[in-house]
Amino acid sequence: MDTVARFYECGYYAWDYFPLTVSHLPCMTTFCAADRIEYLIASQQDELLAARRLVQTCYGRRGYDTPHADTQPGESTLLARIGNQVIGTVTVRCASRVRLQAEAGFAEHVSELLRQGRRLVEYTRFAIDRAWAGRHDVAAELIRRALLLGRMALGATDCVIEVNPRHMRYYQRQFGFNVRGPERTCERVGAPARLLHLDLEDMPHCVAREPAGALRPGLAC
Repeated sequence: MDTVARFYECGYYAWDYFPLTVSHLPCMTTFCAADRIEYLIASQQDELLAARRLVQTCYGRRGYDTPHADTQPGESTLLARIGNQVIGTVTVRCASRVRLQAEAGFAEHVSELLRQGRRLVEYTRFAIDRAWAGRHDVAAELIRRALLLGRMALGATDCVIEVNPRHMRYYQRQFGFNVRGPERTCERVGAPARLLHLDLEDMPHCVAREPAGALRPGLAC
């Protein structure tokens, strides 16, 4: 069983990674009481297909090219789901197992972190069903869990994410991301992009807070 699976099945991890209590772990499938929003790691093909379709819909609606969305080794796809409907998704990519997509457009900045011995993860293919945008903080909760997964299960020290410049301030304000490098074009989707970076060894309080709601064992990828 790999590290991510142990993290989600057992509810704990190597404690030298990050000093949190068990109650803080996002390692359980969590439900929002009002609408029964379930947060989990995709482990079945139908779950991954639903995530892919949501990414294609959301990117296509904005006129972006649809990024390659097949899950690869070194990736974990997180979902927000109500019943069988996936309403949000984000994918975590681990630099020790797969080349980061940000290396295509921001190679010098990613390489600098790697030369410093930093362990990187990347967040990509982030999409929220527009009917749920702004409701129950689905977007923020998905990103929060992705950050914790990168730090706690994968042992990452840093994360990077490419975002459209108009979304940059949200990530800075909500999670404390910093800007690395100038605006460039993301060739994968044909849109402007900024590279954002966060030091996971200095986890913001808004990420490390205890998740609300009742918990039950989650699904391992």
